[in-house]
Amino acid sequence: MAENQVDKSENQPSPWLNILALVLSFFGVLVCVLGALAIYSSEAQTPSATLWPLPGLILLLWAILGIVCFLLGLLTTRQGSLLFLQATWFVNGTFIPLIILGAFSIGPLVLVAFLLFVISTILLSIRQRPKWLNSFSLFLLGAVCNLVVLLLTISLGNTNY
Repeated sequence: MAENQVDKSENQPSPWLNILALVLSFFGVLVCVLGALAIYSSEAQTPSATLWPLPGLILLLWAILGIVCFLLGLLTTRQGSLLFLQATWFVNGTFIPLIILGAFSIGPLVLVAFLLFVISTILLSIRQRPKWLNSFSLFLLGAVCNLVVLLLTISLGNTNY
């Protein structure tokens, strides 16, 4: 009986991994939201700049993705569900097109947030021990889906009515 209890405690994640993952995720959401607000306010000061639909939608998407990624990380630590962890990998993948398409504007800030979220998700994955190939495929699926959304947004934003 004592051996089973020892084995059970070895499988329990250490609480510092959860705390570290949540702290990194929190800093990631701060970079997303505050970065989007700072860029939007600096663009709003330019008199000839139009902010809607572009870059307003892209900045809104970036802030929303950061909030969703933080909430999914929080739910992963609270619930311990593999579904939330897989959704977190998917949302992490959605940052890749933002980094590439916004390379010279928002790309560096998105890269910082992306790295914080990925490290946080890796720490949560260590806790749950998922199949890494599934996680990577969800990561790539998130990147492709957001690339389609961004390209549609850009094409709709460039039409002249």
